[in-house]
Amino acid sequence: MAAVLLLALVSILTITGPASAQPAPGMIYVAETGAGQVLALPASGGTPTPVVTGLNYPADLAVSGETLYLTEIETGRVLSVPVAGGTPTPIATGLNRPYGIAVSGGTVYVAEIETGRVVSVPTTGGTPTTLATGLNGAGEIVVSGTTLYISELEGRRVVAVPTTGGIPTAVATGLTTPLGLAVSGNTLYVTEATDPGRVVSVPTTGGAPTVVATGLTYPYGMTLSGNTLYITENSPGAVISIPITGGTPTTVVTGLNRPYGIAVQPTDDQPEPGQCWGSVCLPPLGS
Repeated sequence: MAAVLLLALVSILTITGPASAQPAPGMIYVAETGAGQVLALPASGGTPTPVVTGLNYPADLAVSGETLYLTEIETGRVLSVPVAGGTPTPIATGLNRPYGIAVSGGTVYVAEIETGRVVSVPTTGGTPTTLATGLNGAGEIVVSGTTLYISELEGRRVVAVPTTGGIPTAVATGLTTPLGLAVSGNTLYVTEATDPGRVVSVPTTGGAPTVVATGLTYPYGMTLSGNTLYITENSPGAVISIPITGGTPTTVVTGLNRPYGIAVQPTDDQPEPGQCWGSVCLPPLGS
């Protein structure tokens, strides 16, 4: 199953042409990979609005301030675009099928799904710096403090790597097609991108997974806002929300064309330490 998903993640899909959207705190941004565009919609639900279109297989998203960062698998590029919409600006090119992306301060972190390499690049653009290699199907990536967490689809695990680079350390193993990641304080949340799929939590220091939600349909991307997880379901083309403590999923939007990555803006300028928006997190208090 993991091998089939890996092939699906790097296949070519049809794209469309340009549009814009107005920024708002708490907005969700979704990579609608099948349509080659990024959409914005309220976290409470509503009609999606295109932010940028005409992309070539947009995979994952991260947001910092008024800027979105995204990966294009087929072109090997990392792009930035205002959350209000506009022309994408390449900040890195020549990558080998970049998938997962996270941002912290002035640095963007990217995982190459086929080569298993993790790189960093300045948000203003520049030459990528290799931080880790040898990962087996590197998927999504999140950052918390000075630590990166990366899902390995083929390796069936989640690993931790210092933001300065180093040897990956396993945080969770024995997972089934782990892909989407979010982190809050000392807890990691992971999607298992199967059908039926599920969300599990695991301590950032490692340990046995705890089931948060089950019965999902190909849960791919995941992000966290406050105490709520937002997850893309790829095959039905939906975004759902689930409390971090678990519970029945709530549908946020349906009718999307193969959504992958997802990110959310903070609802205020000072989110709680240890919590995340999109793929960027503040370190926990006392860390």
